[in-house]
Amino acid sequence: KVRASIIGFFEVVIFVTVIVRIVKDIDNFYGILAYGAGFACGTLIGITISEKFSRDLVSTNIISKNDSQEIEDELRRKGFGATSYIGNGKEGNVRIINVVCRHSNVAELSEIVCRIDPKAFIVSHTLEGLRGGYLYGMKSKK
Repeated sequence: KVRASIIGFFEVVIFVTVIVRIVKDIDNFYGILAYGAGFACGTLIGITISEKFSRDLVSTNIISKNDSQEIEDELRRKGFGATSYIGNGKEGNVRIINVVCRHSNVAELSEIVCRIDPKAFIVSHTLEGLRGGYLYGMKSKK
């Protein structure tokens, strides 16, 4: 949090400095284009760095009315850790499959599930303070 605040401070200082300079020389169309291109490149680089170093973990729950076992088996075949349990829904009991993985693996997870059951209900939320368990693409924690 402290690092993010410090980086944010310098980001705003640079932003204000550049904007003041562009406003003083508003007729310089190339300066405006250069600022826009720099901002776009900075955003792209920031997202790339965030994806490389991020350890954002998500817990994903999958509910399929008819194909739960097939989904669970396929996820395990692909290396995902899956825990299933029975829940009680509006139309009776349903099987819920829970998978904890990195945010970057959610698209692959969803693709596997939707290939088997396009109508499956999938919901994910970010996790913090993880301890133990098996995570796709990461060493198990003990």
